[in-house]
Amino acid sequence: MNKTLVTHLDSDRLAAYLDDDDEMSLDTVCRLREYADALLHGSVTTVDLADAWPDWFALAPTFVAAYAPDEVADLEHKATFLAAPDDHEALTEDDCRYLEALGVHLDLYAEVRDSDE
Repeated sequence: MNKTLVTHLDSDRLAAYLDDDDEMSLDTVCRLREYADALLHGSVTTVDLADAWPDWFALAPTFVAAYAPDEVADLEHKATFLAAPDDHEALTEDDCRYLEALGVHLDLYAEVRDSDE
């Protein structure tokens, strides 16, 4: 099992988001990407996302920790909406940069995982 994934998500919730190789499943990554795009384009708010899929706010940083380069983690630290999604009215410029970088790496991961299957 990917140790980074284990340290970022509790084990009870983790299993639902992993594939047979104990990596983040392609379905989970595609869903993360879908909501990252929706946030970025304003078709969903952080409050809506917190209601629809509260695990997104744990899974996105977990994905970054496990699979993305340090530059994305640096952007994540500047993003404000992750800490308090229920109190966030509008995305900041840093939030948007994070979501854009996250989307790129979610796509890369999906391409690699999809080609492996």
